[in-house]
Amino acid sequence: MDSKFKKNTVMFDFNKFYKGLLSRTNYFNNYWGQFPEGMLVRFKEQTLSLLKENVANKDKKGLACTVAVLCWDGADEDYTDILLHLLDEKWHISEEDIVSVLEFIKDPKSVDKLYEVAVDVPDYDEMRALAKKCIYALGAVNTPEAIQKLKLLEESDDLIIKENATFQLEQCLKNN
Repeated sequence: MDSKFKKNTVMFDFNKFYKGLLSRTNYFNNYWGQFPEGMLVRFKEQTLSLLKENVANKDKKGLACTVAVLCWDGADEDYTDILLHLLDEKWHISEEDIVSVLEFIKDPKSVDKLYEVAVDVPDYDEMRALAKKCIYALGAVNTPEAIQKLKLLEESDDLIIKENATFQLEQCLKNN
């Protein structure tokens, strides 16, 4: 690790950054420019604690901010259970971002829930954005179980889901 990165990470005040993220009103500035680069899961203790608080308080904005931090800082299998639980909750609108984090994690425990979410297409989602994210996350997991779920999705009557599942299956076969 180069000394500049180490120095910037040590000097970075996560709590101050998070409070600023919650309270900011100017969404056109480069607020994220101050966040240390690299997805290294540096703030795991803080973000896991924040996720638990967000769930306990059903805090939509806090959840959106915490998941955004996970997209920048990274996440590992320790986040899987709470993220899967959040996909069952209806009090927030962060499903797509949660699935994106699950795609980074690639935990085989997420396969069944990703499939379930992919086939439960909301009425408003004409472009199947959430289903596509689930399909890409299944491709990232790339276990026999994930491939089986992709094959089931490939049989869908929904053309968008079918095409994306076919593409992901092709990618999985290339990478195996």
